[in-house]
Order: sequence, then structure tokens, then C-alpha cells
Amino acid sequence: MGLLKKLVMAFFVSFAMLAVAPTAMAKPAGKVANQTQEGVKQSLLDTIAVAEETLAAMKSGAEKDDVMALLKKTKQTAKTIESSVVLADRDRALAKVKKARSAYKKDQHAKAEELMEQAVERFIKVNEKYHNF
Repeated sequence: MGLLKKLVMAFFVSFAMLAVAPTAMAKPAGKVANQTQEGVKQSLLDTIAVAEETLAAMKSGAEKDDVMALLKKTKQTAKTIESSVVLADRDRALAKVKKARSAYKKDQHAKAEELMEQAVERFIKVNEKYHNF
């Protein structure tokens, strides 16, 4: 009986700790809680600028490490766009960035440039959709 009480008590303590842990966790990096409309607009413009910078670096034949860093920066900047209006479109554009990064890693530079051009176009469409909503 004493062993059963100890097991039950241990179960309740561990269960209580699991219930508390998610509430104490920090927000993921890059997320902006309750982002204002001006914040969303700025995030969209920043994302387009970084994506265009990445594409220009690809076309100019910059070093692989620099382009990979720019691709990562593009992804991180795009994740700061916190608007349910354009969330699905943003994710589609990010999928193109992911594919471009993968292709660039495999030294398929032409394919990566093409995918990055599509990503830039999609980010521009995301911006237009947000402003026309």
C-alpha cells in the first residue's frame, strides 16, 4: 500500500510539472506578439528587401557561405510577418526559399536562382495581398 501511494504521488507530481512547463516556456525567436499593422507592413518590406538581396548575391556569384547566410536571413525575416491574412501565402514563399537553399547547397545554382526569383515574386504578391485586403 505504501508503494502504491508513492507511485501515485510521483505520477501526480510529474503530471503537474508537465502542465506547468509549457506555460513557462519562452516565445520562439522572431515572433512578435500582437504585431501592429505598421509592424506587419515593415516586416513585409524587410522580407522583400532581404529576398532581393539574396537573389542579387546569387546572380553575382557571391561565396557560398554568404549566400547561405542570406538565405537563412530571408527565412528568419519572413517569419516575423504575423498576419493571418497572408500566412498561407507567406508559407508558400518560404517553401520556395527552402527549396532554393537546398538546391544551392547541392551546387545547383541555376535552379536555386529560379526558385529564389519565384520566392521574391511570391513575397511581392504577399505584400500586395496584405495591402489590398
